[in-house]
Amino acid sequence: MRTGDGEGLHVRVGESAGCNVLRVAGTLGVGGYPRLRDLMLKCSADQPSAVIVVVEELRVTTASLLNVFAQVAMRLSHWPGVPVLLVAQSSAARRILERPPVARFVLVYPSVEQAVRGAAAGPRQCHAKITLLRLPGTARRARDHVRLVCEHWMPGNGIVGDAVLVANELVENVLTHTLSEPSLRLELRRKRFSVAVSDLSPVQARIREGGGGHRGGLGSLLVAQLATAWGSNPAMSGGKVVWAVLDRPADDHVRALQPHRLTFAGIKRRPRRGGCPATRFR
Repeated sequence: MRTGDGEGLHVRVGESAGCNVLRVAGTLGVGGYPRLRDLMLKCSADQPSAVIVVVEELRVTTASLLNVFAQVAMRLSHWPGVPVLLVAQSSAARRILERPPVARFVLVYPSVEQAVRGAAAGPRQCHAKITLLRLPGTARRARDHVRLVCEHWMPGNGIVGDAVLVANELVENVLTHTLSEPSLRLELRRKRFSVAVSDLSPVQARIREGGGGHRGGLGSLLVAQLATAWGSNPAMSGGKVVWAVLDRPADDHVRALQPHRLTFAGIKRRPRRGGCPATRFR
């Protein structure tokens, strides 16, 4: 990566061991800033282990444009809670990344392989995902699924009732306003529990009052009231993901996820791998 003049920004998106990898080349100018930001946010909507950005071949018209990585990292800290990791080999690239606020929020690795290992060495997490058919009783199945997963991960936790209500509202929203089959994903990371529902409609969700024929009857306003944070993000598929984050009490005991006990819901555990220390530039 180097500063200087130039034209064009080229981004290749790939995957490596559960991480989304963006290889960025060309020149990042003012016009390319929102494009790169939005693409990184879209890559996070699938809730990968990390969003890894290879910046060795990137040029910037001004160093302040590198703040895009810090901005996205702060956004993702709310949801889905995945890190933004940069890959840069040359000393010239690292000198540029030494400047705040990038160095405050983003770790830098010398290779994609080491970044992947670093992501796997992050905080323990559990996740469960299920796609729901558009059938009578779909919302009830979603509620039952959330209740079962919460009781398994966090037995006796008072968050269960709120999580069930939030999931019900998000699933009902998909059934009412789209022709999609809702995909429900639950995740427990650090002290936060998140509920995310994706569909194929590009129309973003917004707060509105319930009623008016809405089958859930409570509206997105309920989600906003129960959640610590919520939002609607475009997805790489062209649809969207509507998500909500609920905080759990700090003293809760979290049980290890055992997939064989919850197989009917399609629950999987993300494997852990050995970590590799990262280089943080200050």
